Amino acid sequence: MPPFLIVFTLLSCIHTPANSAATDTILAGQSLAVDDKLISGNGRYALGFFQAEGTTNWYLGIWFNTVPKFTPAWVGNRDNPVKNTTSLELTISHDGNLVILNRSTMSIIWSTQANISRNSTTARLLSTGNLVLADSSNLSEFLWQSFDHPTDTFFPGAKHGWDKATGLNRRFVSWKSLTDPATGVYYYEVDPAAVDQIVLVALNSSIPYWSSGAWNGKYFSGIPEMAARHSISANFVHNDREKYWTYKLVPQYMDPNMLTRNVIDISGQMKTFIWMKGTPDWVMINAQPRDQCDVDAICGPFTICNDNDFPHCNCMEGFTITSPKDWDLEDRAGGCSRKTKLDCISHRGTTHTTDKFYSMPCVKLPNDAPEVDAAASASECAQVCLNNCSCTAYSFGDNGCSMWHNKLLNIRALPCSGTTNSNRETLYLRLSAKDVQSLKKKQKRDCYWNCNWYRRFYFRLICTYPLTDDLEEQTEELWSDTE
Repeated sequence: MPPFLIVFTLLSCIHTPANSAATDTILAGQSLAVDDKLISGNGRYALGFFQAEGTTNWYLGIWFNTVPKFTPAWVGNRDNPVKNTTSLELTISHDGNLVILNRSTMSIIWSTQANISRNSTTARLLSTGNLVLADSSNLSEFLWQSFDHPTDTFFPGAKHGWDKATGLNRRFVSWKSLTDPATGVYYYEVDPAAVDQIVLVALNSSIPYWSSGAWNGKYFSGIPEMAARHSISANFVHNDREKYWTYKLVPQYMDPNMLTRNVIDISGQMKTFIWMKGTPDWVMINAQPRDQCDVDAICGPFTICNDNDFPHCNCMEGFTITSPKDWDLEDRAGGCSRKTKLDCISHRGTTHTTDKFYSMPCVKLPNDAPEVDAAASASECAQVCLNNCSCTAYSFGDNGCSMWHNKLLNIRALPCSGTTNSNRETLYLRLSAKDVQSLKKKQKRDCYWNCNWYRRFYFRLICTYPLTDDLEEQTEELWSDTE
C-alpha cells in the first residue's frame, strides 16, 4: 500500500470533527465535514462547504457569517466542483497541506499545494477573513494563505498585486455567472506596466477597458472620491520586491453595525457594497467603470448595449439569444446567434450571394475596425464586404470604409436626437435576405398601426373639442384619457 494511503488509513481511525464546538481552527487529525463550519474569532466570517443555488455543485468557501443573504467571498475549488458529498471532508494531509478529501476513495479534490517540509501544521480562519496554514510551533509564520489566492473579493488588509520575487499575481477574477463561481470573463489587477494603477481587463484581451489612473500618494487620480472616504485608509507599495496596493478600515469612522464588500462583479465592474445590521441584503454604493457599456464585450457577440435601458443588453435584429439559461444568470459571453444562416455560408461554391445589409443608425462603433482603402464610396464598401463571407458588418463615414469580420462586439446604442453625441454612426449589419425582408415587413406593419393610431387620435381630438388657443392643454387631457 502506498505510504500516503497508510497515513490516511490511520487518520480515518482517529479523526475528530473540528466543529464539535464553534472554532476557527483545524488541527492535524481533525476534519471539517459537509455540515460543519469554522467561524472566525470575531464571528464575521465562516468557512465550510456550500452548494451553489440551483445546481448539484458543492464548493469550499468563506462567506459573511452575519449577513442574511448568503454571500461567498472566497472559493477554494471554484473550477473543480464536487458532485457527491458522501465522505467529503476538509482535513490536513500527510504532507501538511490542507485538502478536500473524499475519504471513501482517498482521492484529493483540492489542496493548498504549499511547499512544506514538515507536517505539523494548523489551519485557521482569521478575523480578517484570511484562511491560513501555519506550523503549529509558529502560528505567525504562514505557509499558505487564501489572501494570496483570491477569488473575486478584495478583503481589507489583503495585498492586491505582484510579488516580484515569486511571480505571484494576486488578482481578482469574476464569477462565470450568478450561480457559478468558476473563472469568469473579467479580472481586476495591479497594472504590470510602469504606471502605479489598477486596471480591469477581459480575460481574452490584454488591453484594459478601464484604469484607475496613477496613484498620487493618497488616492488614484481617476477615483478622486477616494480622498473623501475617511473610513478607508489605502496605500500603494512599489519597490524591488513587490508592487501592490492594500486598504484597511479605520475603526473610528466605521459604524460597528456595518460591513463592506469590494468585488469584481460578473458585470465586469468593480463594485463596493455595504451591509447594515438588521437589513436583509447588501446595498451598492460605487461601481467602476460607472457605465455598464464601458465594460469590454459585456453583452457578447451580435448584441447592442444601451446604458439607458434595463436590461442593458439586447440582440441585434436578425439574432436571438444563444443560451437563454445562461443569459438569465447574467452569463452573456455567448451573446446572440443568427436566426437564419447567411447565403454565403449555405452556398460557398458560388460567387454570387443574396445576403443584404440592415442599417443600424445612432450607434457607437468599436475602435478596432480595420479601414479599407480600396473602397472609396459606400456602395464599394458594401460590395467589398459582400465579397468576403467572414465580413459581418461595415460602416462608411468621414474616415472612409471600415469593416468587421466574424463576431461583432462592443456595439453601443446612442440617442438619435440632440447634438451631444458626435460619435453617432450607422452600422450596416449583414443578414440573410429572408431576415431583411421580414424586418422590412415588420417596419411597415408598425408604421401602419402607428399612423392609424395617430389618425384616430387626432380625429377624436377635432370632433370632441373646438379649436381654441388651449389646444395644447386639451391635447394633453385627451392623451391622458387614452392611456
